[in-house]
Amino acid sequence: MPITSVQQGVIGQFLAAVLMMLGSDGLLEVAAPMSDDERRDQEIHIRGLFGLGLALQVKTSTFLHLPKRSVHPLLKVHFSVQAERLIDHPLFWYLFAYLDTEKMCLGDPLFLVPSAFVHSHGLARQEAGRWHFQLQARMSPTAHDIWAPWQVASRNLGQRVLEIIREAIKDPTAQLPSHLGEAPGLLFVAGREA
Repeated sequence: MPITSVQQGVIGQFLAAVLMMLGSDGLLEVAAPMSDDERRDQEIHIRGLFGLGLALQVKTSTFLHLPKRSVHPLLKVHFSVQAERLIDHPLFWYLFAYLDTEKMCLGDPLFLVPSAFVHSHGLARQEAGRWHFQLQARMSPTAHDIWAPWQVASRNLGQRVLEIIREAIKDPTAQLPSHLGEAPGLLFVAGREA
């Protein structure tokens, strides 16, 4: 009997957490929100540095497609979002991955992509108050598709997430709710850098 979609989601999130914690030498803390109202599977922060975290939505597929006249498999991930719950924010990212059920791991490469890029470059259509997205990315380190810049090897996921959080620390507007980022007269004082 195959795993359910709920089990697949939990497994993908768990494996991503393992890769981030091991790949950052324990610097990253990964937590699962109690509610999923904001579509966050995980909140990631640097240990000891509170108040700034990366929100991550993990999406997996358990099979790869091999298009005609191609030697490189294609990762296809479909998902939908209620229109009012679509979030574009510098600290909200997606992790797309192939869940290899035979090897029981996430297959390389992974795709760590900012939400705004996914929403503007993924195959999208709106229907009955929902956005339906599809990512189609080549599973090859030599790929030249639009998703290639977002490839990351599983062993490097933790370091890449650390880089994203550290870059956000230097950009105070990334730390604000999107509706406050352009508020006139707003003064923002940042915390210490990790």
